[in-house]
Amino acid sequence: MKLILGTVLSLVFICKLQAQAPNTSQRLLIEDVTVIPMHINKALEHRDVVLENGVITQVRRHTDQDTSTYNLGRIDGRNKFLAPSYSDAHVHLPEKKDLKRVFLMNLMAGVTTLRSMRGEAWHLDIDKEAEFTPRLYLSTPVVSRKDSLSPQMAQDLLAQHKASGYDFVKVMSVKDQNTFDYLVGAARKYQLPLAGHCPSNIGIFNVSNSGVFQSIEHLGGFFTLKSMEEIQHAIDASLAGNVYHCPTFGWNYTGQVENATLRKRAGVEFIPASWIKDWEADIAKHEAEMSEEGLAKERSISAQRFKSRLQYLGFIYRQGGQLILGADASGLYGIPGFGLHAEMQHYADAEVSNYDILKATSYNLAKLFGEEKTWGTIKVGCQSDLVLLTENPLDAIKNTSKIEGIVFKGKYYTQAALKKQLEQLKD
Repeated sequence: MKLILGTVLSLVFICKLQAQAPNTSQRLLIEDVTVIPMHINKALEHRDVVLENGVITQVRRHTDQDTSTYNLGRIDGRNKFLAPSYSDAHVHLPEKKDLKRVFLMNLMAGVTTLRSMRGEAWHLDIDKEAEFTPRLYLSTPVVSRKDSLSPQMAQDLLAQHKASGYDFVKVMSVKDQNTFDYLVGAARKYQLPLAGHCPSNIGIFNVSNSGVFQSIEHLGGFFTLKSMEEIQHAIDASLAGNVYHCPTFGWNYTGQVENATLRKRAGVEFIPASWIKDWEADIAKHEAEMSEEGLAKERSISAQRFKSRLQYLGFIYRQGGQLILGADASGLYGIPGFGLHAEMQHYADAEVSNYDILKATSYNLAKLFGEEKTWGTIKVGCQSDLVLLTENPLDAIKNTSKIEGIVFKGKYYTQAALKKQLEQLKD
């Protein structure tokens, strides 16, 4: 009896020590949820997903008896859908004073990964470990046709960019073929890829054949091709060169939309007052320069051109072209984060499947950076941020915006909590 009593007392003492000891581990259990992974095209019903410090440690069939033993936050996933959070592959970061607001707006929209497409030196100093900083991929300051580079200058430039910590070189344009070749050689040497516009004086075939170009933005390179056969060959070349396409419809869409409609876009209530002031000044100036008939004609032409762009995307998709997704929300009433859902709808209008739209905004960007085993899907070992939805996005892509909460850096945030954080910021 004394031995048994001693053993019990020892166990009680050990339990008290464990309870008193600091525990920094963050563990979450999302119970009985439908999982939508991106590495397989199948919804997994009635699953429990366990995360520890942001890493997925279990994806198992739902059980009422959890085997976890400590510090487990539980989230009810019944009749809900769990997908990898979204990424915006084409953003322009704002001024420093608006950075936290823009990051929070993205998180509210379920966007936890941003690829910056117009780099500045100060971007390298952003605190990536801060509570609300998304996963960031940073471009260098742009290369343009005004840059005259020798082979050594190109080598020195990319060596400096690599040492600074940039993730890729943003190409706006290039002076000539020689300059492009020098950049390609330096990119290979320093393993710092290129991405951006398809320079008109280089062409989509040279860009695709370079072996170092990650993505072509804005459907660049296609509009100068003269036949469907050439377009098909261009898609095949981009596939062979492992080049992704980021059409950025958001930038081109607004030209066909009346200003009164733009002002009602989702998320506009969170935009800084200074942005609204600048946008309205641009609108007033443009309206003063044109008649009502002129504005209507302009919108009609824009709509026709936009329809053509959707047709290009549809053909690229049907031919197996690789897609990522970015809104380029840098124009009038371009809403950070929230604009990504409109971009997804444009893909749906081009008859891209809902599964492949979700894949374009998560898994594909991870794969572009060679990190598909790390994030962008839901499987054991991934450090994926997650979005908990009240409706199935595989049924309708508009359901991507029906967000109940976000798992970000291992913590769970409700929409209400993120909105409160936004409301505390001053203009």
